[in-house]
Formats: sequence, C-alpha cells, structure tokens
Amino acid sequence: MSVLDGMRKRPPGRLIRSAWRRGRLGSGSWMALAIVGTGFRLLKYLSRRRAEVAHTTELKPGESLRIRHLLEDQRGRQV
Repeated sequence: MSVLDGMRKRPPGRLIRSAWRRGRLGSGSWMALAIVGTGFRLLKYLSRRRAEVAHTTELKPGESLRIRHLLEDQRGRQV
C-alpha cells in the first residue's frame, strides 16, 4: 500500500485545513491548494450515491408485505 492509496481512501482533511490557514496568512500557493482540495471534496460529496425508493404504499390493518431480493450480476442485471 503506497502513500497515495492511503490518501485516496480517506480525505486529507488535515492538509486542507492547514492549507486554508496558511493561505489566509498570505501564501498564494497554499490558498490555491486549499481551493483545489475543497473543490475535490465538494465534487465527491455531490457525486455520491443516494438511496432510491422503489415502491411506497400504505398497508391497511390485516394486510401483509412480502419483501424479496432478486439476484443481480455485477452490472445490475437480474440473473
């Protein structure tokens, strides 16, 4: 496992915080690094998967619900 693999798995928050602090003190290169790092974090947040509601209905007293799971391959097609 290389250093870059570790950086991809967890966001380098400490580096971004430090870049913002040093950038506010007047360093243009640190400010640029802070902006780019925050931009990547924002893109990661906006591109995350969201839960999808497949079906909604209200059950009346006495009614039951059966939940089944259909097998899928890696591409999401039913097997």
